[in-house]
Amino acid sequence: MSFVNISPLFIAIIIGFVVSFNENTSVKVPAIVVIISTIISFLFPIFNLKSWVTYPVIISESAMFVLATMLLSQKMKKWLAWILGLIVGFVWAIVLLILLGVTFNI
Repeated sequence: MSFVNISPLFIAIIIGFVVSFNENTSVKVPAIVVIISTIISFLFPIFNLKSWVTYPVIISESAMFVLATMLLSQKMKKWLAWILGLIVGFVWAIVLLILLGVTFNI
């Protein structure tokens, strides 16, 4: 794997880490990013851009991680919410890629 293929994941993880510990960020921002990036990831195969699908999925995964961390940190410790948010984001990406693969035969 070349660095070009995995660099968006590292950038998204760093942005997600910084935003998840920022107290001033609204819950609406990651929710809107999840919705928009999910829609974009379903539009790419329609326009025959199947090789670009992973990038909006990575953005959606990171936004889901931030959203889950923000919601869970209200009820539990931040480090536990961060770990659970990471798991939720990872599962979200797998489910989204499975749905894309089944829908568009990728």
